[in-house]
Amino acid sequence: MKSRSASATLAKLLAALLAFSLIAAACGGSDGDGATNTADDTTADDTASDTAADDTAADEPAGDAVVGTVEDAPVDEPEEVITPGGVLKVAVEAETDGLNPAVNRFAVSAYLMGLSMIEPVAAFDAEGNWFPYLAESFTPVEGTNSWQMKLREGVMFHNGEEMTADDAIANFEAQLGDLVISLAVAPSFPPENRIEKIDKYTVQYNLIRPSAHFPANLTSQLGMLAAGSWIAAATDDPSLNQAPVGTGPFMLESRTQDDRTIVVKNPNYWQGADKVYLDGIEFIVITDSAIAAERVAAGEIDVQITSSPDAILTLRDADTVSTIENLRSGVNDVMMNTRKPPFDDIRVRKALTYAADREGYSALITQGTSPLANTFFHPDLIWNNPDIVQEGNTPELAAPLVEAYCADVPENCTDGRVNMELQYSGPSVSQTRIADIFSAMWGDYFNITKQELLQDAHILDVATGAFDVVTWRQFGAADPDNEVVWLECATAEGFITINWVRVCNPDRDAKLFEQRATTDLDTRVGLWREVQQDVHDTYSYIFTTYANWTIGVSERVRNICGQRGPGDELMFCNNSGNQFFHNVWLAQ
Repeated sequence: MKSRSASATLAKLLAALLAFSLIAAACGGSDGDGATNTADDTTADDTASDTAADDTAADEPAGDAVVGTVEDAPVDEPEEVITPGGVLKVAVEAETDGLNPAVNRFAVSAYLMGLSMIEPVAAFDAEGNWFPYLAESFTPVEGTNSWQMKLREGVMFHNGEEMTADDAIANFEAQLGDLVISLAVAPSFPPENRIEKIDKYTVQYNLIRPSAHFPANLTSQLGMLAAGSWIAAATDDPSLNQAPVGTGPFMLESRTQDDRTIVVKNPNYWQGADKVYLDGIEFIVITDSAIAAERVAAGEIDVQITSSPDAILTLRDADTVSTIENLRSGVNDVMMNTRKPPFDDIRVRKALTYAADREGYSALITQGTSPLANTFFHPDLIWNNPDIVQEGNTPELAAPLVEAYCADVPENCTDGRVNMELQYSGPSVSQTRIADIFSAMWGDYFNITKQELLQDAHILDVATGAFDVVTWRQFGAADPDNEVVWLECATAEGFITINWVRVCNPDRDAKLFEQRATTDLDTRVGLWREVQQDVHDTYSYIFTTYANWTIGVSERVRNICGQRGPGDELMFCNNSGNQFFHNVWLAQ
């Protein structure tokens, strides 16, 4: 991905935000038809063709249970003798601009590559609880809003330096200094004294308000810990963003952007090199996900992680492939800009909602690979509000709303229809098909100008509010506290915003911060159900279908969902497509 202008550079930074908590936002409603879509490589049937999960829980389940997040997570418990060696070939659907978690775009492809080299301070177990990973412990400081994180001693970076508190501070400060990532970090901290060094291995995060779930916010990009010396060097020489220095089970051997990234086993891995079975991993960029799926079926590629319906169907049909599918970590939707006419008027937002052809979208785009969505939590999750029904396919309800609006604001209408622009990323066959489906249904009530933009320009327009309506994908965090950043007022203000629809509701903020402060599960569930109702009542989103993140693996891959943490915790498998590979092995 090459910068074409200052705007393109800014857009790349914005793209970093689409995934990292957070991870769960992406432009467009589906992936992989040959275009490098927006963070479209960021996007889960709770069924799998692998064996059922065991009941292993974290030795130190530090977080409260996210009940229903993962049910029967598939685990491939090895039944044959492990034979170390071999190179795993993994297809990724898009390239990233770099592998520096402080500045680069960490959508799914970046996570797949990056997590093999740069590990997080915390991770999720198979039940959706956070647990310390590079950190030895997290401790709330009594009587304050602060948390202390103690790092494990003796953990070495690939460059031979020991991981210390100084590295944690260097990563945190680099994120705060980034134009866009800071938008997700800064609202949780006061202007001064955000982080303190307590001793060589301990830092203290001083939050602006109470949080009972702070470590969950450090389970993805925000918590990935690279060597502080490398962070500093990459600031002076951005080309170093392509050569990460972390603590991971694999180290970079070579990287050719838009082609492949090769990593090799770390002989000094802190958890024990004997627990890393592969000699290396070859990440191969194949932007056409259907072709990648065919190569997995043919045995040329070992692993593909995709949300593309065409690829999913191919993987399902192949006798030589097993699939692990997760419908619970992402939702496809349409977003409206509530700060810009005509969608600053709720009558217009309701009309667009009523006239949306969600059923057509489901039939023609997802092809039965994922169900219609009513809200941003899957019905299997305890957070889901079962009383909410996403309106759509009732165009007759749109007519009187449009008529009333055009009578009041005729300058925004032509021939009795509301003028609007529908924006999407491309060039993309699937995105064009989605735009055509919605345009056909909306055409009786809206004069639609379709605008296809390249990925960086599309993201820039959404972040700066230069749009009417966009197709998008969002939400899906393992712990819903990581969704706050997309919904709170603090991220809805300013020239660049990540509360994309630009709805600020102080009452909703109060609920978001109340759930953040409590460990009582029933209270949290009740508050999140109220938040979903509020989101529904603003008519700023039209939820279409749940995204289906699918892992397809060839016959020789073993233990894809058997990754273990440092305390032998069974780890979350297929978290919005994100995956660890340190305990994977290949049948010989």
